[in-house]
Amino acid sequence: MKGMKHSTIYAVYHPPASGLPYLAVVIAPDGTATARLFDTAQEATAFNKQMAAAGHPGKASH
Repeated sequence: MKGMKHSTIYAVYHPPASGLPYLAVVIAPDGTATARLFDTAQEATAFNKQMAAAGHPGKASH
């Protein structure tokens, strides 16, 4: 929305069916998105925490 300040969104999506991965998703204020696959919710959450600490979706080394 015009004139509103947006912040980065970090989310972990649980698999819709057994055998599928968890997704760690980062959506930047400019609308770009990064998604990574993980075996567990804990790994996905740790990745998002690393991304948040880096201050920018592209800065974390993983």
